[in-house]
Amino acid sequence: MVLGIDLGTSNTVAATVSRDGAAVIIPDANNKELQSTPTKVLLDGNRAYVGNFAENIFELFPQKNLLSFFKRYFGTGRPVHVDEQGEAWFSEALAALVLKKVIYDVDLYLPDGFEKCVVTVPAHYNDIQRKSVYEAARLANLELSAIIDEPVAAALFYSNSNKQVNDELTLVYDFGGGTFDLTLITQNNNQLIVIAKDGIDKLGGKEFDEILVAAIIKSYQFAVNQTFPNDPLSINRLQKFAEQLKIDINTTDNHLVAQWMLFGRNGFECKMLTSDYKIEALTLIEKTNFAVTRCLRSMGLQLNNIQKIILIGGTSSSKLVYNYWVEKTKNTNTKVIYHQPLNSVAKGAALYAQSLTINHHSGGAAFMPIELKSVSTYNIGLVQSGNNNIDLLIHRNTPLPVSAKRLYKITPANAGAFSADVCQYWVEDEPQILGTIQLENYDQTLISEFVLELTIENKANGTIGLKLRNIDNGADVKFSFLRKKSDFQYNYQQQKNLLANVYLNNIL
Repeated sequence: MVLGIDLGTSNTVAATVSRDGAAVIIPDANNKELQSTPTKVLLDGNRAYVGNFAENIFELFPQKNLLSFFKRYFGTGRPVHVDEQGEAWFSEALAALVLKKVIYDVDLYLPDGFEKCVVTVPAHYNDIQRKSVYEAARLANLELSAIIDEPVAAALFYSNSNKQVNDELTLVYDFGGGTFDLTLITQNNNQLIVIAKDGIDKLGGKEFDEILVAAIIKSYQFAVNQTFPNDPLSINRLQKFAEQLKIDINTTDNHLVAQWMLFGRNGFECKMLTSDYKIEALTLIEKTNFAVTRCLRSMGLQLNNIQKIILIGGTSSSKLVYNYWVEKTKNTNTKVIYHQPLNSVAKGAALYAQSLTINHHSGGAAFMPIELKSVSTYNIGLVQSGNNNIDLLIHRNTPLPVSAKRLYKITPANAGAFSADVCQYWVEDEPQILGTIQLENYDQTLISEFVLELTIENKANGTIGLKLRNIDNGADVKFSFLRKKSDFQYNYQQQKNLLANVYLNNIL
């Protein structure tokens, strides 16, 4: 058996492939009706609660800290939470708790275990964020066979269900709870080719909820003539009311939605015109259109060159999103379709994991090995110390794997001062610094002049590798790769110890 995990910003979903070859969702072990785990953690001394457990405990003890959307901290090097003992918890450790809970569900559903595991990542993730996913799995004692982009996983599941997709140019539009991704894909039999990627960090269902959060607070203050309470329980209820109001708006044709709400002793009826919400929501959807246009233009394409737009992710379930793209494509031959927007990513990850197995079969169902060909998500360049210009080495949307080299003359005078920042970017004036290359300390009386060859590789999984070589004698050159410093430095063993010292959902 195999396992695919959609480690989402809002919800995490796990899937496997049944003996008849169908991708199926693995339910929550305690409630078989639940097919996802809220990506939320509540820490309470030596106990940790994940998912619905965390939400339920928080309702009883609102003074506790309910942690969510911590996936947005991947790659930042900043802790998400400092506990009562002064220990810093990083997003990787919190994600590891979610993975451990999911593995518990999986172990009960698949008593014989699983052979391969694939976890999905947003398509626009940079090198550090992708490595954070590997780190979370490592902390959870989960060995990954591969990571795969969320839109690619969804496209795999779609193509598995719809065989007539060869040579079609498909745009997978992945609008989730915390991120927006888009990927241009085409397929030829068992080969799936990524042509281009784009996306927007920190844009998802959370931003739509914030529109309604502001409306509820305004309505509360008007109704009871008081400042909105700032206690944790009220803030959590505010978020839940906003989510429910969003669902009501998305499922009604009425011009007005109303919902009774209670905060403390103050009850009131919150009313909102759907037209007011739509005006603000459409500004967010327009941002995704900007990314779509940017991506298409980078490849010399227009919207009418696309055969299908596949909408996935929780936010894509909104009628506003669907209607927006139907209107955009009404004068083209492009079809806009939903395809299990909440489950397709996990199911596609499971199908890819199945294709990685040695015998490529499950029971009576045969599986073809799936060949993925992806592209570089970002431009990748170097900024040498004392120079503000970016030396572009790898262009975005270049097929992976790809490598590039630069030569530098090293002398006894500059050996200790040589450094270069490695950066990824879409727009040159908005670079993301991944880290700084520094040569190891040299004894200037011993070093002789040589030519340094610096190689950057963007690997097939989107992570970056570095190699430094003395081109004169062929020897590897020792170097350090320094990340941005913060008040709390990430330490694997410290995070591992934190995880080892907590009971998870009173079970593990």
